[in-house]
Amino acid sequence: MRRLLVLCGIATLFLAAPAVVLPAEIDPANRASSVRVELIDRGPDLKALRESGIDIEAAFDGWARVHVTPEEAEKLTRMGFTTSALPDEGLLGLARLKEEGVARVGTRASVPQQYHDYTTLTQDLQTIAANYPDITRLSSVGQSVQGRELWMMKISRNPDLEEDEPELAYIAAMHGDEVVGKELCFNLINYLTTRYATDARVAQLIDSTEIWILPSMNPDGTEAGTRSNAGGVNLNRNFPDWFSDPVNTGAGRAPETQAVMAWTEAHNPVLSANFHGGALVANYPWDNNPTGSSVNSPTPDPDDAALYSISLTYAENNPPMYNSPSFTDGVTNGAAWYAIDGGMQDWNYGWYGSFQVTMEVSNDKWPAGSTLPQFWEENLESMLSYFERAYEGVRGVVTDAESGAPLAAEVFIDADPFASYTDPDVGDYHRIVLPGSYTLTISAPGYQTSVSPIVVSSGTAARYDVALQPRPTDLQPVANSVDDGPSGNGWIDPGETIDLAVTLTNLGRSATAVEATLVPAGWFTEILTAEADCPDIPTAGSEECNSPGFNVRVDDDVPPGYTPGFAIRWTAAEGSGLSEPFFLEVGEPICGAAAATDVPQSILDHQTTTSTALVSSSDQIANLSVAVDITHTYIGDLIVELISPAGTRVKLHDRSGGSSSNIVGTYGDDLTPAESLATFGGEAASGTWTLSVADQAGGDQGTLNDWSVELCGTPVASSTPEMRFSELKFDPTGVHVSWWPYPGMTSYRIYRSTDPSSPGSFLDVTAEDGNDSDTAFLDTSTGALTFWLVTGVGDSGEGPLGHFDR
Repeated sequence: MRRLLVLCGIATLFLAAPAVVLPAEIDPANRASSVRVELIDRGPDLKALRESGIDIEAAFDGWARVHVTPEEAEKLTRMGFTTSALPDEGLLGLARLKEEGVARVGTRASVPQQYHDYTTLTQDLQTIAANYPDITRLSSVGQSVQGRELWMMKISRNPDLEEDEPELAYIAAMHGDEVVGKELCFNLINYLTTRYATDARVAQLIDSTEIWILPSMNPDGTEAGTRSNAGGVNLNRNFPDWFSDPVNTGAGRAPETQAVMAWTEAHNPVLSANFHGGALVANYPWDNNPTGSSVNSPTPDPDDAALYSISLTYAENNPPMYNSPSFTDGVTNGAAWYAIDGGMQDWNYGWYGSFQVTMEVSNDKWPAGSTLPQFWEENLESMLSYFERAYEGVRGVVTDAESGAPLAAEVFIDADPFASYTDPDVGDYHRIVLPGSYTLTISAPGYQTSVSPIVVSSGTAARYDVALQPRPTDLQPVANSVDDGPSGNGWIDPGETIDLAVTLTNLGRSATAVEATLVPAGWFTEILTAEADCPDIPTAGSEECNSPGFNVRVDDDVPPGYTPGFAIRWTAAEGSGLSEPFFLEVGEPICGAAAATDVPQSILDHQTTTSTALVSSSDQIANLSVAVDITHTYIGDLIVELISPAGTRVKLHDRSGGSSSNIVGTYGDDLTPAESLATFGGEAASGTWTLSVADQAGGDQGTLNDWSVELCGTPVASSTPEMRFSELKFDPTGVHVSWWPYPGMTSYRIYRSTDPSSPGSFLDVTAEDGNDSDTAFLDTSTGALTFWLVTGVGDSGEGPLGHFDR
């Protein structure tokens, strides 16, 4: 009866709402809507919703607001959740906009009590840019699905110059029906430009920073009153995700997402915020957490403390937010509230070290226009104070110590793995940290890394300018390709002669007039053509040396599974050197398949189904593919993993998709695995392989009909070849012996003797070196030594031998 009363109450609310005519592009039958979901056990319930692909909008005491299609709403019921409809705030907002009228065009001293639509926002921004050309630049960073411009206003003392100053950004309305932030951002643009000449605080902010404001990231959604863009994409679930989608590319993403990604990559703001509605809280990274929802997901120290502090700055200047009954001091960690994938603030922090906080500024997504002056009053000081936190921490300029040119460099604080980045046009960096003592590490391709202790005090940022010393030219192999002729198989076979092209990368300063010589770093090969010319290779650049190219013959009796080694001795106008070795595989991988015999099997709610296949091959894995046939009524419930005999787990499918498709195909061919199958490379193929299918939710079931694994591998070496020494040098300090590193070795032991015919005469002198993991030994003994011997030490103990006589 209680649920019936709730539904009746909501029906009455809809009947009382003004009639709305949907835009032509919106299909009422398929329009996603907000639904209240009762939470019995908050953490597990939120985790189940997330893993089922449900779009969680917000979570509160005992319930969550989710955004679902009609099909997803039915799924919630099948999962056992109690649900009830909520008002469509987007439609109600459109109706109110029609009644209240849109904000008038032109700047104004007071805050209007109406919202902008796309047309008047465009006109007002253009008016401001025309009125204040000395401090503003209006540009479009891209277009929406329906071709609307994404207007970005830049405000700075010298808007056409790159200067040593922090870049700041506010972005709003990425959810089209959350529009208070859009008006706050417009009002801030108007406030800053109209007061620049008379307000010292505003002048200081504009003169010392570069401010960027994007009031409407999703104009199509706002025009239609929808959360998603016109393509049905939730933009705040559409960014690369450090945990679940760790490929930083805009390919395949919404055009609005691509536009903001491109702008961020070009400008890398030190501090930013994105504005939302539907709650009242400052929410800081991480938003995602692999362990699930309602679990704090802190960023590494010291960023966690800094992010909390800047979030508190916003909240404590906004009385309704700070006094929230749901969030202590109006601040929350994102994942501690509820976890999401693909959020914009996590992307900013994870890939660019840019501090971004999500500001939920209104409990209602689209409140009456008459409330906008009050929202402005509550948020103005927060918006200004938040930006002013960019003055704190540490800052400086990174340059080339020889030329003085600015550098594109990475900036790390302590052991925090997430870097900040310099602006390559000026070389300036800005990093917000709280007062304290830290280690500052700055690196750039082709330069020696700078590591120095720093002390950060409260107030103005400590300044640490750094001039990096260029590294000497250092060429190293990064790729190679084998050409064994038109009738070849693309691999080196025993007794075969092949052409070998090698790509070198430059870890130091630019290399010109490069010549390369191929030298052996192992046995069982003969180098027939050793010389090649290479193009000039700039710092951090890579070029292939293939003119005329190297020519190599492999011995007929090469041991099975052996990997011959080579190195490049290079010369350039800037110096010369010997590269680290690289290794090739001998023999074409042999492929075979193994199919499961314990299928079909049922896939039940909240249970894990496992099936096995036995592989008898003793090869080492070079590559593999997995054919899967799974039928299921909602594949978004499923996690599918392949588990090797060694226990390595790789996700093939990770809770994507819905009820419109099954999982039928081959991972590694027509299906793309959630994680790389290359993870299995080098493992032994033999043993029991397991396919695990975990159902993460209720209401949907299916069947694992069949699966098989095809593995291609090379034989495990039946004998261990002798190690090979690379160089022997004599100087007044002693005898310098060096050898090529051997695959799989973690350390080395060095022996010496005057009588190689007597194995017992070799004495272990490893301790004289002081470093058992390097590949060089300085012998300072004055005796009449004639022989040295080195052994590698790996997981299987002391192994391959090598010797070099004096």
